[in-house]
Amino acid sequence: MKLKGEATGDLSGFLDRDIDLTGEISFKETLRIDGKFQGNVRTGKCLVIGETAEVNAEIDVDEIFVSGHVQGKIRARERVELHRTARVEGEIQTKALIIEEGARFEGQCSMQAMAKQTQSTGESSRPVSLQQEKAKIFEMK
Repeated sequence: MKLKGEATGDLSGFLDRDIDLTGEISFKETLRIDGKFQGNVRTGKCLVIGETAEVNAEIDVDEIFVSGHVQGKIRARERVELHRTARVEGEIQTKALIIEEGARFEGQCSMQAMAKQTQSTGESSRPVSLQQEKAKIFEMK
């Protein structure tokens, strides 16, 4: 499944609202979670936490967009975006943090440049506006 938008990659996976999963997940491009997940999210470009999601995990990705509930530790090399329906409890480590009005965040945040741990694919970083990212996230369904 392709996401809409010029600079987007493949959707690597989708956990629908009826899924309750425990374990460890690794993916390449984009993963969307709308169900329940407990465990670890290791490597990936873009993680989308939908409004119905309940996630209790240690997360390590390039960027994450949260509309649901997340408990745990979030490490995002590029950005963390909390939408108005987001509820995050825990620790955030990222270069950029965007919090929309109405979002709730309880915990600690460290904003520093972080080195990418995964091997580079040779792709150049794509400049993407906030509006393009929102359109990409919400057009997935």
